[in-house]
Amino acid sequence: MKIKVNSLFTPFIDTAPRFSWTFPDDEFSAQTEYTLTVAADEDFENIVFQTTEKTDERVNIYPNTTLSPLTKYFVKVRSALESGKEYTAETHFSTCFMGTPWQARFITGKKIKNRDDALAAMYLRREFLAKTPKRAVLYIAGLGYFEARINGEKVGDDFLSTAFTSYDKNILYRAFDVTHMIENGANAIGVILGNGFYNCFTQDPWQTSTAPWRDFPKLLLELHLEYEDGTQKILSDAGWSYIEGPIIFNGIRHGEEYDARLEKDGWDKPGYTGEAFPANYIKSPGASLSVMEMEPIRVREVLSPVLCRKVKNGWLYEFSQNTAGVARITFRGKAGTRYKIRYCDRLYPDGELDQEALSGFIKNHFFQTDFYTKRSDEAEEWNAIFTYHGFQYIEISGCEEPPALSDIKALALSNELERKSYFSCSDEDINAIQHLCIESSVCCFVNTVSSDTVREKSSWTGDTGLSAEQIMINFGAESLMRKWQQDLRDAQRIGGCLPCIVPSAGWGYNSLNGPDWSHPMVDVPWHLYNEYGDIEVLRQNYNALKAHVSYISSMANGYIASYGLGDWCAPFEGAAVSVNMESFKCPVPVSDTAYFHSAVKMAEKCAALLGFEEDEKAYAELAKSVKQAFRREFFDKDTYTVKGDCQSATAMMIFHGLAEEDEIPHLLEKLLLQIERDNGHLDFGVLGCKAVMESLGRYGYAENAMKLLTNPTYPSMKHWLDMGTTTLLECWNGGGSRNHHMFSCVSAFFYKYVAGISAAAPAYRKIDFRPAVESSLTHAHASVNTPYGKAECGFEKKDGKTIVNITVPSSCKGTLYIGEKTIEYSAGRYTVEI
Repeated sequence: MKIKVNSLFTPFIDTAPRFSWTFPDDEFSAQTEYTLTVAADEDFENIVFQTTEKTDERVNIYPNTTLSPLTKYFVKVRSALESGKEYTAETHFSTCFMGTPWQARFITGKKIKNRDDALAAMYLRREFLAKTPKRAVLYIAGLGYFEARINGEKVGDDFLSTAFTSYDKNILYRAFDVTHMIENGANAIGVILGNGFYNCFTQDPWQTSTAPWRDFPKLLLELHLEYEDGTQKILSDAGWSYIEGPIIFNGIRHGEEYDARLEKDGWDKPGYTGEAFPANYIKSPGASLSVMEMEPIRVREVLSPVLCRKVKNGWLYEFSQNTAGVARITFRGKAGTRYKIRYCDRLYPDGELDQEALSGFIKNHFFQTDFYTKRSDEAEEWNAIFTYHGFQYIEISGCEEPPALSDIKALALSNELERKSYFSCSDEDINAIQHLCIESSVCCFVNTVSSDTVREKSSWTGDTGLSAEQIMINFGAESLMRKWQQDLRDAQRIGGCLPCIVPSAGWGYNSLNGPDWSHPMVDVPWHLYNEYGDIEVLRQNYNALKAHVSYISSMANGYIASYGLGDWCAPFEGAAVSVNMESFKCPVPVSDTAYFHSAVKMAEKCAALLGFEEDEKAYAELAKSVKQAFRREFFDKDTYTVKGDCQSATAMMIFHGLAEEDEIPHLLEKLLLQIERDNGHLDFGVLGCKAVMESLGRYGYAENAMKLLTNPTYPSMKHWLDMGTTTLLECWNGGGSRNHHMFSCVSAFFYKYVAGISAAAPAYRKIDFRPAVESSLTHAHASVNTPYGKAECGFEKKDGKTIVNITVPSSCKGTLYIGEKTIEYSAGRYTVEI
């Protein structure tokens, strides 16, 4: 049995604890009773909470108790099952400040007049005496990014902390147990500060350099030492000093320059005698502080290059997979050699590295480029720590001989989310598309869900909203998406308006962000609730949802919404690097009003679940009005044609609940005729992709949907595969970003309607199994680690028979749909022959 606290193992938390536990995959007996014990000691002698409940509930259990801040707690769960078996497990978690004041103050290094001149990293240090501690915890907020070191060793193994937020609203600090790092006697702590998005000096279209929070990098730190006979605290204060270090440039959108000749040996160890200067106090950002309750960014994979060849400016190294991260390189040249490392994920036709297609968005400094200057004639290994790049190729110049393939590694970086679900089938093109979805997703997990890895490194609301369902199916993404939901609430203006990117420096509060692109204020909380089962998510977001619906209503004219990006990146004519919106077939008012209707229906559903009866009635009436307006304005009942007469428009009417039940078969027939008219090609963008996949899958046309994706010619995902891509692209014609997850909603379609497994009730307490047994596939299989255990569904065709296998987790129920036939199942493993 495994216990999670706030969806994490042994976390530091600032919010109320909630406990969940799972049994082994082969345990199908239901729980009848549990005893939950929380204690302040590992021997469970100082019990602060204990309860025994007769229930099969074991997900999102909130103890009715108040915990103390800055305390380590121990948890024990005893679970009794119907079979008579018992499971027992223990874990621990630690509370952090929980809103109590910090004693430390923000400090910084060298005083610089202009923020644009703060290009180098700051190196701060402090020595102190200590005894061998019983426990030592480091609490640290380093803005924008930090790397902490104690006695010469790095604290933790994560990258790019502190996480990007609206720093004037909310700052996420980190907490580390550093007991093993503290020596009896002299100690030293060092912190390197990078600019990150906090002091982003990039002149870009998203106004990052004018962010309201922008300021010099700064440090807030408390090291708490617990002894058998007392406590000690080391704080960020006037007792710190700063030094000049080897990172002489760092910019999140640019890269990093490291001059190893400027290294100060022993700067992060006790006894350092080099030049140092007094640190300076700096004003607080004035934001709330809460610990980062989320998996950090770590190295998820180390890739080796597959080839090296000479190019005009140096040597080009190619990797087998497009990824996001940094290169770790062993440099073997002479002292003083300055290496230039350029990154990108595309090449010119002549094989040279192509940064030009995307670098035009950055108006100052260099783009996706690192520099390293050698200190000695000996081998030196290095990687950047305060930036990341999207790349499949790197170009190294400045040296006489190319580094060996074995001296180059790509550190693929991502928030360390659990991969909880898997899909496969007999069609290798479909499997390859699933791979594209997974890779594009993990590359964009950078303390938010960035839309891409190269051009923007920001979370576009529409992109993340459209991908949210598959992200939460494929990954244990609850903490990451809860964090981003807080980012959405922080970004929302009083009147309900949301920007296009979140967090936002102030850009995007305009006509681009219609009901379609701002829909994650609706979708993300619902998917969180449906996938993980905690209704508190809906409660936390309810006021923001109400403001969102109110804002859309104020922008609508006669219940018709007509502002926003619309069905972005539908197949278009024009230059591959620019999107020609006039080529999109689905009119913006059609998609916007459809999303307006969905937002209101979701508000109605949430109001009902939360017990707000008056709101529920009001939203029900508003939904009727929006639906009537849509049908009056856009729908020809005689021909079952939606304005635009395209796949997206037709599917929008089905998917967003704007059709009557008896109209759906006719609209599906229309959709299939439109696909036939388009010679089996898709004609949709990201909004239509979601609507078409869902409409075809839900009503038994999974085969038709798969054929759209695997059509061998443009536009299709098969066309992308034939182009050699290893991640999803932004545009069907191959233009724009080459690592963009916004079309990844097709992965959710694979789980729900091909292998056939989806949550019919929150946390998969009820599961729908809809395997595509009538498709041309010979087999398909999916497994999902639900909050209650592993669920599986798959089929295999052999010797004229079709065998369906399903697994229903403990305490759950499942319904298998085969044509018009349904079969109900309780927990267990089952085989059905058709």
